[in-house]
Amino acid sequence: RRSVNTSSPALQAMKLGTPIPGLDFMKNEDPPVALERSEYPDWVNDLDKPMITLAKLRRMREEDATDKEKMRYLKLTRRIQIKNNNADASS
Repeated sequence: RRSVNTSSPALQAMKLGTPIPGLDFMKNEDPPVALERSEYPDWVNDLDKPMITLAKLRRMREEDATDKEKMRYLKLTRRIQIKNNNADASS
C-alpha cells in the first residue's frame, strides 16, 4: 500500500464541483467532481486516519481488539512470515 502525503485535511479540501485530478480517464464522460462531505460514504472519512501498527496490536489483548484490528494483526504477521520464508529460501 502506498502512503499518501497529507498535510492537513482543511488545506486539501476541494471546493464543491471541482474536477478531481487523475480521475478523468474515461472517454466521452464528464470528469468526476468533488461533492458535499455528507454525500460520501462514512468509510471515506476514515481514509486519512493512520492505521494501527503491529506493535500496538501486539500489546493489545485479543478480547479488546475489534474484528478489523484482529484481521489487520493477522495480515501483518502473515506478511512478516512470508518475507522470512522467502529470505530463508533464497539463502
